[in-house]
Amino acid sequence: MNQKHKHKDGSSVGTRVSSSGLSTVTEFLTIGSQQETSAVVVTDSSGSDSDLELVVIHAKNSTLDTCLPSLEPPSASVLEKSLTNAPRSSPIKSTIKRPRSNEDDDLSVLYESPKSLSQPEDRFQQTASTTITSVLTQPDINRLPAEASTKAAKLARAISTKVATEAGVHSPERQSYLQIFDRILHTVLCAEAHLFSDYERQILTAFSELDRHSRYLYTRLFMRKQAWVRVSSLNYGEKEVVTLSCKYLSARIQDLEPFILTEIDIDDCEKALALLLTPELKVLAKSKGIKQISGKTKEFLCSSIIKCAKQRTVTSFFRKDKDDSVKQRLNCLINEVTKITGPLVYLNPAVAELFERLHLVFFRSPVHIGDDNTMRLAILATIGQIRFPKYTIVRSSTLFASKDDLVRYKLLLEVSAEMAELAASSVKQIDDHRKGWEIYLKHREDWAKLVGSLYSNTQGGTSPISANGSDSESTSIEYWKCHFTPGWALSRIVERGAKFAATLKQYFNEEEILLSLVSQKAYRLHKRGEWYERLILLYSTHLRPKKIKGNENAEKKALLMLKRARGICIRAIQDEHVNRISLHSISRQLRALEAKLGVETGEYYQHPRICLEWQSAPERTVYGVRINNRAGRGPSLWDGNDGIPCTVEQLALWRYKDLGYKGLHSENAMATTLFSLLFWDIIFHPLPGVLDTEYQSRPLDMGSNTFYSSRKALVDRRLEDIAGGGFADIIRPNYEREFGAECVGVSWDITLDNLLTVAQYIGGKRLTAICEVLAKEYRLKSSGFPDLCMWNNDTKEVLFAEVKGPRDKLSDSQRDWIDILLTNGIAVEVCLVREGNEKRHLSHSQL
Repeated sequence: MNQKHKHKDGSSVGTRVSSSGLSTVTEFLTIGSQQETSAVVVTDSSGSDSDLELVVIHAKNSTLDTCLPSLEPPSASVLEKSLTNAPRSSPIKSTIKRPRSNEDDDLSVLYESPKSLSQPEDRFQQTASTTITSVLTQPDINRLPAEASTKAAKLARAISTKVATEAGVHSPERQSYLQIFDRILHTVLCAEAHLFSDYERQILTAFSELDRHSRYLYTRLFMRKQAWVRVSSLNYGEKEVVTLSCKYLSARIQDLEPFILTEIDIDDCEKALALLLTPELKVLAKSKGIKQISGKTKEFLCSSIIKCAKQRTVTSFFRKDKDDSVKQRLNCLINEVTKITGPLVYLNPAVAELFERLHLVFFRSPVHIGDDNTMRLAILATIGQIRFPKYTIVRSSTLFASKDDLVRYKLLLEVSAEMAELAASSVKQIDDHRKGWEIYLKHREDWAKLVGSLYSNTQGGTSPISANGSDSESTSIEYWKCHFTPGWALSRIVERGAKFAATLKQYFNEEEILLSLVSQKAYRLHKRGEWYERLILLYSTHLRPKKIKGNENAEKKALLMLKRARGICIRAIQDEHVNRISLHSISRQLRALEAKLGVETGEYYQHPRICLEWQSAPERTVYGVRINNRAGRGPSLWDGNDGIPCTVEQLALWRYKDLGYKGLHSENAMATTLFSLLFWDIIFHPLPGVLDTEYQSRPLDMGSNTFYSSRKALVDRRLEDIAGGGFADIIRPNYEREFGAECVGVSWDITLDNLLTVAQYIGGKRLTAICEVLAKEYRLKSSGFPDLCMWNNDTKEVLFAEVKGPRDKLSDSQRDWIDILLTNGIAVEVCLVREGNEKRHLSHSQL
């Protein structure tokens, strides 16, 4: 039975009443003041095939609130009377109907409003934020009825947010926050729910059932730095909506942890006073009778107020019926503070940690409250500010072995991050380094047990890690996946422990740590060369006695240390995981040690991996006028040809321009951009588990040695195509189709014409050599490429140049790239910029 009531002006408002009447009302509530009263009714008619219907009525000064003293379903006649008696120019009704279904995404929304309202949509939008979107619970949220968990209540929540969205309450940016959070929840709980306990899943489900405004507010708070926040300072919507959302988020629903804490949870006076501004503290101090506060610091004011609050007043001695303890007086002080600040909110640490873990599982990268760069990138992508490549997602549900592994992995990552902050302190801040060392000591035993288990597995013929990427053994995992295990995070802690030991000059402890690191081949293989180099330095310098003349024991110990250093050199050269940059350094140290030990030349250790020298590039010296840098920081500035100050690289480009070259100061970008464009489809090839979300600029195994081995056939075939001269047909379509997409190594500042010109002048075979190096050792070789990339259109030649200022030297990574380029017949030179008046003076010499 449909009933409508006509006003004299012809407009209509009404409700749908089934033939059996309103047999069940799941939720019926009123929200607002006397001036603005609204009601939400979800009706469930009898009969299994009937429709669920939600009726939202906004009636200024209507009598709907007479239905609401209790939660009993109102009769149809009462509801009709409420509608009939409503002022004829004010009611707005929204009706949303749909068949019974578990899906809530294809809702139809119909608005009816009186014609006398000049702007009904604006009116609806104005009231929606304080009424419709608050359909989640009763005004008294602590007395949530049992029906709130029924399907109809869930439908009401979904419909209310849909109505608000249709009314234009949410901007695209706001929708993006919710869209990302909802996607994270859906994705993780569908495939990896086993990584969370039943209680944690209940919390996540409760969050997904919150109204849209509350979820949006929590998302924004989650992305802020963790701190107490005044509700009045939250500019995330209308004040009434924010206040109500805070109420929902701070409620305990079905004995679950609240999502946020409020001012009543503050129990520390110092934290409470820290929330006040200095002028507010001064006013509070004056009220306490504290004098001479002008010009005092915030810390002084806080300590003075706390000291004053701890003291008993004269009147307190006459209160025999009340507890006047120090704790009670401090609680009174907290209450005074909260009266000044108004309502406060703070993310519940237990729930926030759960969401951090949820984000870690989804994004495959650690997330910290207020410092979630990955989440921000996802939001930017959702609103169209940035774009990620299009690829097929093949998400793995077994990357994390268990909930315990995930929790421990996250905890160890946080410890490692704390140690990294301490390690960044200067040597003078020795207490920070001591603190870092103490943190390592807490995990030393765990590392010893892990290394022991790895050794036992190796002795037993099994290996927990497959370094070459094969899955030939059931007990092994691909090497890149070990980055998501507690063992890998623990190895970072141990490595940092070695650095703290070095700073504290605890060289024997450092030796012990480094030996344990090189004894395993499961974690951080790219660091093995550095560990060996440090061990060599320990034995040859720090652990070797300094004064040995006339001391026989000291001489023996010094000789022993040199022999140990030589043994480490040989061990490192035999280690297949030591990269070629470290091999050069270790090879030179080996020859120096053998000379000190008096080893005959013919008895020098020989091995095919020994690399003594890099090829030397020719030098070109250019001159310019240096400009004094008053700031004393940043790169040195020079007088350019156009009279504008420039860097040494820009000055060098001016000089090469005089020689007929065009070019760019591209550094590594030229090589990595060419590589990524040439191997775009291979980089984003849908291997299982490496492309888990739509917000990746690289696969998860990029930079590990498994990147090449798992795509060997594809990479080798592409290298053949490049060598055959087909590189232009690969670069052009990828550049034009993917322009602007976030991709590892790509700089879209380099034009397509410049890329094609450089690739053509390098040639297919020589370009193949560069790409092969990057495919096999991207982590190591994505840095150190020459600064300048130049070409001469007359001679059809390309020239790379590494620019060095007056006091700069070539690094080992730069020397290695120069060696690779020269070996493959690619022209490269070192450009030395020196001070002088003859700007066009040029000279050549050999490095």
